[in-house]
Amino acid sequence: MNSNRAGFLTAVTTAGFAASLVLAGCGTQPGGDPAAGSNATVNGRAESMPRLAFLSSATAAPAAGAASEVPASVVRPASKKHAAPALKTFTFPDGHVSFTYPATWTVRTVVPPAGVPGVEAIVTDGAGNDLLSVGNGFTTGCAGGPVSRRVLDQAPVPGMTSPDGTAPAFGFAAEGYGSGGDVVYVMGLTDPRSLAEGQDVASWCNLVPTGNGGLSTRVLFNDPGFQNRGAAKAWMATGQYAQLKALLVSLAYA
Repeated sequence: MNSNRAGFLTAVTTAGFAASLVLAGCGTQPGGDPAAGSNATVNGRAESMPRLAFLSSATAAPAAGAASEVPASVVRPASKKHAAPALKTFTFPDGHVSFTYPATWTVRTVVPPAGVPGVEAIVTDGAGNDLLSVGNGFTTGCAGGPVSRRVLDQAPVPGMTSPDGTAPAFGFAAEGYGSGGDVVYVMGLTDPRSLAEGQDVASWCNLVPTGNGGLSTRVLFNDPGFQNRGAAKAWMATGQYAQLKALLVSLAYA
């Protein structure tokens, strides 16, 4: 799959991490990879985030009277006749950050080069598709330009509280860049300020401060993630969306 990396992150140290969130944004530039954000500078050195497989996008909303179809790669909602899927718990090696996920999914970890802190957990579904990246213990920050944002969903995350007392939130949003109307979709945990709607707001930041550094979360969408907002809303009715949201909301820091 072709996807362009946008050089959009600005590095900060852990000590200055919370302050960076005031005008922080890890959104991509138009035409960029909406999942990975950009190349990051980690502890003063440039590191390219791993290029992962992306979540298959939902189809555009059908015209009136047309049959509605959902790609086979998008899991349909579980029938009410079936029990909720069994869950497992993943805990990062430092013992602080954990989350629950469907037992049929898997989690693998990626460790950055020697001397760079942090561990990335990549969540994969039963078919081998990489769906989500969760990074723990990073010392990076982000800053981005103004965008127009429409929040499609948001929810509190009871198990997470930042050192400054703010509570990170789950969000799913569409962000427009420039006069061309380019839109990217972002989903994960963020500082509540990244859930402000309207014109000329700071772009999405998928990094939140924790007691052991920074936590990053990003659902790995295709580029583009969806053909239009109707397709994004249709995906929100699938079991895949519900499972990813439940995983992100379950994130906890001990």
